[in-house]
Amino acid sequence: MYRISRIFQTSCVAILKLAGQVTDFDVNGWSDFLKELEGETGHFIVLDFCDVSRVDRKPAELLVRTLPKHVLLLNCPTGIKNMADSAGLREQVLEPSTGQNPCFLKPWNDSIGGAV
Repeated sequence: MYRISRIFQTSCVAILKLAGQVTDFDVNGWSDFLKELEGETGHFIVLDFCDVSRVDRKPAELLVRTLPKHVLLLNCPTGIKNMADSAGLREQVLEPSTGQNPCFLKPWNDSIGGAV
């Protein structure tokens, strides 16, 4: 079981904090959550995994397969980082220790696929 909390929001970005475990049993609810994210355009969304203790393979694969361009991942488990890397989505994974993410160096309209 997992919980999602919107901890910060401005006109440019929303930070959603995930907590708990995202298991294979949660795939249907997880899929619905990801579809909602897809429709929430016009600003960046940061998914913060800092309080997630486990993400099973099916939800992780679903996340990487359906990750919208305006959604960024923070503090995500190594498995998700590796999957994102393999899928060519590494610039959507925020790494505090490596400096500024390249997507913030582009004009924000280009980064999120033509949003207004």
